[in-house]
Amino acid sequence: MGNVTMVEDVPWQASIQSDGNHICSGAILSTKHIVTTSDCASKSPLSNLKVVVGNSIRLSESGTVAGVCKVTIHPQSGKKKYVSNLALLNLCEPLKPSNKIKEIQLIDKQPDLLAKATASGFGALGWWGLTKKKCWSVSSAVLRKRDVKLYDVKACISERVGWFGKASGITDQNICAAKQDKGCSFDKGSPLVIDGKLAGVLALGDCSKKPDVFVNLIHHTNWIKDNTKEN
Repeated sequence: MGNVTMVEDVPWQASIQSDGNHICSGAILSTKHIVTTSDCASKSPLSNLKVVVGNSIRLSESGTVAGVCKVTIHPQSGKKKYVSNLALLNLCEPLKPSNKIKEIQLIDKQPDLLAKATASGFGALGWWGLTKKKCWSVSSAVLRKRDVKLYDVKACISERVGWFGKASGITDQNICAAKQDKGCSFDKGSPLVIDGKLAGVLALGDCSKKPDVFVNLIHHTNWIKDNTKEN
């Protein structure tokens, strides 16, 4: 799950919340836009969605809370389309940058497998918590960060093969990160940062030794830029 960290170390981190409950992570692209996964953004009515930033503790009231006025879902998004499982949240009011709240630049080239990469988030939140008590018991309320080793996508697909020999929704356009041992992934939408730039958001993870799967944002830069333009 990574080591406990402070939001000053990952000031682009965002908590996507509905009715006061954290449902996913995201990343600050600009003072008015958050990127996350599409299934996170579609879980709740727009009026219930909030974004909390500048916070190291998931449900603390010390962070900045922003309303969401618009959700843009990637046109090729789908429940198991991990290559395009993206959404942009348009905030009602712009965020005020600080040492705890900063936008992060998008990656501008295909990441090298040997590149330095880190992931951050609030821990695993999902059905596996009901059966993996140890995984669930690790506090998901505290912001965590870990260095990750990028993993060959073809090998990742092979290890993620499911029923009938299919690795649903994973393609060579994803980014994968290896796990050294059995452990829980961060929550969906958790940002993957490579060489200081946002490279991906977590689309598929669990409490196993299988690699984590991220949406590779290098393939979606035009869509992101087109949908984050200021009017």
